[in-house]
Amino acid sequence: MSGQNEKQEYDLNISEIYDQLQKRPEPPKPPVKTEEFEEIHDVNNENKIRLACILESGDLDFRDRLVFRMHPIAAGIKAFKNNSKIYTDTPLMKDAILSKIREEREKKSASAFLFDLEVICAADHPKAKEFSEKHNLSKAAAGFMVLKNEIKNSIVVIGQDDSALLGVGRLAERGNKPFLILGFPAGFENQKQSKEFLENNKLETPFILSSGTKGGIMIAAAVVVELFKIWNDEQSMTKD
Repeated sequence: MSGQNEKQEYDLNISEIYDQLQKRPEPPKPPVKTEEFEEIHDVNNENKIRLACILESGDLDFRDRLVFRMHPIAAGIKAFKNNSKIYTDTPLMKDAILSKIREEREKKSASAFLFDLEVICAADHPKAKEFSEKHNLSKAAAGFMVLKNEIKNSIVVIGQDDSALLGVGRLAERGNKPFLILGFPAGFENQKQSKEFLENNKLETPFILSSGTKGGIMIAAAVVVELFKIWNDEQSMTKD
């Protein structure tokens, strides 16, 4: 019972910390709409993302576990077109993306990957350690708080740190919106809840996440690379 109380207190503290650190007041809740229109999905490209996750993990569950909201494929294409930076939660997440890119560059047909992607780890920010100790946050979550103005119009990739995903969601709620959020922390407790925060709140920020407990850095890296391939294919079609 005490473990459950500690967990609830941890969740509450994370939310309170982010509320206290925001300079802007919480935005008013949007009016309840009497009609909800179903989002039109880019089924073909979404299936490419699903397949990339299945091939990376060997887990067919990813057919049904991925959540696509607010036209994330189009948002990813726009981000690559604008040469946007990619921000990750941990050094391992950054290394996984760069490793995947190197693999693609070694393939004969991967001329598109000569394009340099700038990948930045939030936890490595010089002020992240001090900020994390002061506010009782993980280094990744603290790094995103420090970088809150820089992550606008970027791609944010969370593969491990659940509090960083929750933090990015809270920043988006206050107007610091990336082009796209990829949320893939794996786990049974706070990881699952941080993804549910994105699912259950109308942030008006495009995202792709793995619902439930599955995910991980290699899955997130596979999604980044597949999105880049989709963008490159569109570029090639435009030139033709």
